[in-house]
Amino acid sequence: MIRQIVLAAFLICLASTAGAQTPAALPDSYPDPPCVKPQVNMVKPESANGNAVSSYNMKVKAFNKQAAAYDSCMHTYIDKANSDVKSIQGKANADLKQITERANTSMKVIQDKIGLAVADAKSVAAAIDEQTATLRQEERCARLRAQCRR
Repeated sequence: MIRQIVLAAFLICLASTAGAQTPAALPDSYPDPPCVKPQVNMVKPESANGNAVSSYNMKVKAFNKQAAAYDSCMHTYIDKANSDVKSIQGKANADLKQITERANTSMKVIQDKIGLAVADAKSVAAAIDEQTATLRQEERCARLRAQCRR
């Protein structure tokens, strides 16, 4: 009986605590990097005449600019993503701390009530034992009196 009362109290506290929790909204997805990849196939050596070398050098310069822009863009994207991860982890840790504190408080209340219920049950059991002992003693005395009268 006491276990059922304690379990019911625990479930009520748990349900009210769980209902009060609103976890932070987390993204279901994360955007891909918006960076434009450099055109690797634009740099191909051609014949060794003057115009070809000049054209090749211009393509290499263009490729190098694209590669530098891509590198910068990817570093920016990665830094932002890492920052977002740290922010989500920080929020999750704060939420977990808050939930843990609430759970610990609820468990302390329940444990205190269990202690009171156990003490109450022990006092009732002691009173019953005392009453039973008194009744047995009275019964013995009554039997002895009845035997003495015979």
